[in-house]
Amino acid sequence: MRVIMKRSLVLILVLSLLTVAAFAVDSRFVREDVPNKHLVGPDGVYMQLTQYNKNYSIPNIIGYEAELAVFTPEFTGPIRSVPAAFLKVFVVKNDKVDQILTSVPKEIPEDCYLVVGHGRAGLVFMEQFVVGDSVTIRDYTPTYALDEYPKIIILPDGSELPIDGWNRGRAADEVIVYNSDFADKTYTNEWGREFSVEKDEVVELRGMGDKESLYIPEKGFVVSTHGEKASMIQNVMEWDYVELDK
Repeated sequence: MRVIMKRSLVLILVLSLLTVAAFAVDSRFVREDVPNKHLVGPDGVYMQLTQYNKNYSIPNIIGYEAELAVFTPEFTGPIRSVPAAFLKVFVVKNDKVDQILTSVPKEIPEDCYLVVGHGRAGLVFMEQFVVGDSVTIRDYTPTYALDEYPKIIILPDGSELPIDGWNRGRAADEVIVYNSDFADKTYTNEWGREFSVEKDEVVELRGMGDKESLYIPEKGFVVSTHGEKASMIQNVMEWDYVELDK
């Protein structure tokens, strides 16, 4: 009996450590290393590139992350990948998706480039594409300078909700804010609450369990919450007044 209990305690400890590791992958407030490029597909769907001819810098990739990279033939060295993190790869030739793979090829063809997606980028964003779809890469200018990102959400009741990060994967008990720099939609999972804001007014809500990603207003933002933080916005309604503060 004691042996069983001891083994159970060891298992619980290991799982706890793995959970901590999983949800401590990327705690950066702002991604300072993004190349300020979007991958654009059919009907205007797009997502921020997190790497361009560069391997990801975080220690590991978990399913809630949204890592999207482009590698051209100029890139040398092995491409880092995590197959278990919903890996998906496009081979793009003449600005069209030529192949869709679930592993990174050993070489990049001279007349092609690779799009490598992990986490929500591979699982949800890239699922919208099929072979033959047109793909482009465009530059964009970030909405804020690195030291200008707001850090507080002022809710309709006047309470303040601290922001844990901008335009990155939403982990447990976090508040992440997305603007149009990130993508056309949030592409987060259904285990949270979200609302979008335009001109300081709430224009759309996404409830817990809703699998449909929320559109990000071109000149607004989306507040995305999980766990304990989700309960703090459960009373927010459409047309409520919400603003950001530094």
